[in-house]
Order: sequence, then structure tokens, then C-alpha cells
Amino acid sequence: MKAVRVHEFGGRDKLVVESVPDPVAGPGEVLVKVGACALNHLDVDFREGISRFPLELPLIMGLELAGTIVSVGPGVSEEWKVGDRVAPYLMGTDPAHLMSRTGRENLSPSSFIGSSVPGGYAEYAAIPERHLVRTPDSMTDVEAAAFQIAFGTSYHMLFTRGELKMGETVLINSVGSGIGAAAVQLAALAGAYVIGNASSDEKLAKARELGMHEGINHATHDVPTEVMRITNGRGVDLVYEHVGGKLFQAGLDSLTRDGRLVTCGAHSGEVVDLDIIVLFRNQTRIIGSFTFTSAEYEEVLRLAGLGLLKPQVHATYSLDDAAEAFEVMEARQHFGKIVITP
Repeated sequence: MKAVRVHEFGGRDKLVVESVPDPVAGPGEVLVKVGACALNHLDVDFREGISRFPLELPLIMGLELAGTIVSVGPGVSEEWKVGDRVAPYLMGTDPAHLMSRTGRENLSPSSFIGSSVPGGYAEYAAIPERHLVRTPDSMTDVEAAAFQIAFGTSYHMLFTRGELKMGETVLINSVGSGIGAAAVQLAALAGAYVIGNASSDEKLAKARELGMHEGINHATHDVPTEVMRITNGRGVDLVYEHVGGKLFQAGLDSLTRDGRLVTCGAHSGEVVDLDIIVLFRNQTRIIGSFTFTSAEYEEVLRLAGLGLLKPQVHATYSLDDAAEAFEVMEARQHFGKIVITP
């Protein structure tokens, strides 16, 4: 089969398109013909060797795939058949671990598709049964591949960790990203007042179509100043933050007293300054958020099946054009998700 592999860490030139042996469904696994696999910024960290996850090279990346089962290995339950369409949960968690038994399986020891398990930048992938989730009939493989991380992450951040409530005001950083666009939809669906920022007016216009009420171009305007203008000096109840760097601080400066900032990423700067005096005097809460549970993933899939959520796909690329796809993502030229279709 054809696959994109990384043999050594580095830039986009380290993405090698090559022929490799077809995988075989082993015990407890199914073989999936990959219909689509979405790019994620974590893939850049994997490729560059800075993810702080243990990786073995050569590596087939691709966390977020969707496709069709073409063979079933020994020991797989009768629930799964050849021809079933699946969009596997990216994590293989330990059900016996304390975190799993207390509803926090995302924090239990896990294997990840696209890192510890070969991923979706290939024509086929052998996937352990514990990862399998059915693709709704209403979704194409491209839509399913673009859906999981954006909406699962956003649901976990907004509601499980951020405790967003109807009528609250939320600031969503970088609404042009996959998870930013998903967060706009979820927050609006929950009855929140949604303020978003992005690096261009074009991205803000698209976010308004998804339910955003007010937009701020952070390339031309000061985010906290605009937030205070929009909220009549009050600030927002919750900041949805996944960028790091300057936007992390802008988020903190945009909060009302006793406000919350929930964060899941920092590709624009992992280390930031923090004024501790302001933090405790305003009773600010900074909340970390990591991935999402399989139950949360299935819940957002249910909402998508009802037509309430829709993934935003910027463009699709072939395996041969994977480096070009990464270039677009890393330049932040996209709105929504970029997807490879093997």
C-alpha cells in the first residue's frame, strides 16, 4: 500500500510517500480501508519530535481517520463486520485504570492512533477493536475524519472542563481553526453569547455563519480592548484557549472577575508570563483540558446525526500532496480542517 511515513524528525521534507507492506488485522483488530484522515497540529509536533510523546520511527501519522472495515481479525466481537463504516476513537484507553473507572478515561494510560498505533496517512490501517466507533450514515468519510478531534475536544473544553452555561459569554480564540470553528457551533447551540477572534475578516465572516455573535480581528485590533467594548466593560465568563503565546494573555485580560480560561494547546508559545497578583485578586481560574472521552465523542456524533453540528472542511489532498497540505495548515491559511483522502 501507499503511505506517508516519517523516518527522521524535522520539517515537511521529512514526509516520505512510499510503498509499504499492507497491514494485517491481528488478534482483536480490524483492517480499515482509509477513506479520509484529517491533519492536526499535533502531527507537526510528532513530525518534529517535540510532542513529548514516546514515538518509534518510521512512523505513519494520522490521528483522525474514517473508513470501511475490509477484514476482521481473530477475537473481534460479532458487533463488527466487513463493510461497517467506522471513525475510530483516537485513544485506546485502559478500562481497568482508576481514571477510566471514574469517568476520566482520557487521562488513563492510552495508545494513540498515529503515534503508538500506525495511523491514517495510508491506504489501510489495522485498528484495535477498543478504538472502534461507527460513522453516522449522514456523514461522508471526509466529514467524519474532520469531526472527531474538533468537536470532541471542544465539547470537553466548553462543558466538562469549562462548565459553560446558557446565557454566559465566551471568547473563542482563533475561530478559523478546526477546533475553533467547532467551539463556535457548540457554544451557540448551548445558548451562550459567542465572541471570536481570528487573523482575518474572511475567517470571522465564516464564523458568523456558524453562530458567532461578535468577531475581533486580532491582527488589527487589541483583543481585550474590543472584548471590554463589546461587553460594556464586564469581560467574558469563559475563554476557550488553544493557541498559547500572546492570545493566552489576551484571553486572561478579557475575563470578568471570577472568570475561567480553559486551555488545550499552545502552538504559538508554550511558555507564557503570568501576573499572579492579578490572577488571585480577580479569582481567575485557569483550567487544563486534554482530549475527550469516548462518551463525549459519541455524544457529539449524535448531535451531528441530528443535523445540529457540521464539520468545516477547508480542502482535501492526496497522499502524494501531504507536504502541501501540511504547508497550508502550518501557515494557518485554512478555515476548518484539512483532510487527506488516500
